[in-house]
Amino acid sequence: MAELSGFSVQYSHGASVALSQVDLSIEAGESVLVTGPSGSGKSTLALCLTGVIPNAVYARLSGSIRVCGVEPAAQGVYDMASRIGLVQQDAEGQFCTMRVEDEAAFGPENLMCSPLEIERRVERALELAGAGHLAGRALNELSGGEKQRVAIASVLAMQPRLLVLDEPAAHLDPRATRSVVDSLQMIQRDSGLSVVIMEHKPWRFAGAVRRMVHLDDGRVVYDGPVKWDRPAHMRSSAARRREPRRDQPLLAVRGLTHSYGERTALAGVDLDVARGEIVGVMGDNGSGKTSLLLGIMGIVRPQAGRVMLHGEDITALPVSARASRIGFVFQNPNHQLFTDSVWREAAAAPLARGRSPEECRPVALSLLRRFGLESVCDRHPLTLSFGQRRRLNLAAALISDPDLLMLDEPFAGQDMKRAEDLACLLADVADAGKGVLLVGHDPDIMAWCCHRIVYLEQGRVTLDAPAGDAVAELARRGERDYVCSAWNTNGA
Repeated sequence: MAELSGFSVQYSHGASVALSQVDLSIEAGESVLVTGPSGSGKSTLALCLTGVIPNAVYARLSGSIRVCGVEPAAQGVYDMASRIGLVQQDAEGQFCTMRVEDEAAFGPENLMCSPLEIERRVERALELAGAGHLAGRALNELSGGEKQRVAIASVLAMQPRLLVLDEPAAHLDPRATRSVVDSLQMIQRDSGLSVVIMEHKPWRFAGAVRRMVHLDDGRVVYDGPVKWDRPAHMRSSAARRREPRRDQPLLAVRGLTHSYGERTALAGVDLDVARGEIVGVMGDNGSGKTSLLLGIMGIVRPQAGRVMLHGEDITALPVSARASRIGFVFQNPNHQLFTDSVWREAAAAPLARGRSPEECRPVALSLLRRFGLESVCDRHPLTLSFGQRRRLNLAAALISDPDLLMLDEPFAGQDMKRAEDLACLLADVADAGKGVLLVGHDPDIMAWCCHRIVYLEQGRVTLDAPAGDAVAELARRGERDYVCSAWNTNGA
C-alpha cells in the first residue's frame, strides 16, 4: 500500500530536514498510528503520502516513496485523491462548498459518479463519520468538532484505498472521538481500508490500530506493536498553585443568549471568572462553548444578557475596545495570523500601536523562547505546524498583558510535553492575578489545570463546580468520556 525507503524531506535550502532517512512499509488493510512530539514530521509525512508535497507545497525530496503502486510526486494531487483520502488538521482548509451535503458530495461529483451513487455515498459517509445529524446545515454555522466530522465524511465519500488522518481528534469532544474510533473499526472490517492516523495522544485510538510508528526529529525511532503510557505524572500533581481571589469577579456573564437562525447556541448562560482563576469550559461539539467565548469578546452580538469586566458593563463595547483588556486565542490558529514572520506575529499588537520593530523584537523573542519558537522566529507563520501556530497565537495574545485571557482549545495539536508546559504557563498567568477562561476537550489536562469546570449542554450550563467536584459529578452522571483517566482507573 505504501513503501518508503531512505526518504527525506527538506522544505528550504539550509533548513533542517523535516523527515530524515525514513524506512516505512504499510500493508493493505493495515491500521497504523504515527505519533511523536509537535514538529516531529507527522504532518509532513501525511502530505508526502498524498502528493501534496511537492506538488502543492514545495520541498526537496530524496529517497523513494510509492503509494498504491505509484509515485505521489509524479502522479499529482488530483490523481492521488482517487487513491488516498487525507483529512487535515485544519478541516476548514479543505472545504470547497458551503453546505454539509455539498461538501460530502464534492469528491464523488469530481469522480463523475452518477447522481444515485453520489447520494448513496454521501448518506453512508455522513453516517460513518457521525455527522448524519448535520445534514442541511451550513458549514460556517458548525463548531470546530462538527467541521472535523464533515471533513472525515467528505473523504470517506471518495472511497479511498488508504485513509490518512492528521490529528483527527484535535477538535473532537471525547464522545465524538470514541464515535470516530468505532467508525474506523467498522470501516476497516467492512471494506479492508488501510488507515494511517497522525496523533499526539495515541491512547485516544485504543482498539482502532495494531501498530505504532514513533517519529522524533524527522526520524523513525520506534516501529512495532502499539504501546503507550498515560500521563501519570500529570495526574499526580497540579498546575494550579494559588487559590483565586473571590472578593469580586473579574468577569461576570449574566443571561447570555444567542441563536444562529432557529438554532439556539446560548440559552441564558451565567458565568464568573475570578482574578487568579482558571475556568475550563467543556461539553459536546456544538454545545455553545465557542459561542460563549465569541459573545464575551463581542465578535458575535448576543440577543440578550450582559458582560461585565472589573464591574464595568462592556456589553455594548466594540471588539477593538475589549481587545486591549481581553486576550483571545481562536480555535483555528490560521484565523489570527496576519504577518510574514513569526516574531512580527508575536509583536503584532504593539507594532500596530506604533512601537518600533527594534523595541518590540526583544520582547517578542523572549515570549517565543518561552513557547519553544525562538528557532523559527524569522519563518513565515504558515510554514509552522498546527501546534506551533497555536503557541504563536498565545504568545501574540500575551504580549499585551491582558486582564483576561480566553483560549478556544489551546491544547489541540500539542504533544503532552507542550500541553503540560502550556498548562503551567496558564498557571503563571493566573498567579499574576489574571483570569483565564479556556475551552478544552482533554479530561486529564482540564482536570489538572483548572480551578473550576463549567459543563455546557445545548447552550445551557448544567454543571459549574470545582474541578474535583465536577469530575465526581460527571462520573455520577455516567459521562465517562469526560472523566479523567485517574478517576476512571481509581474511581477517585
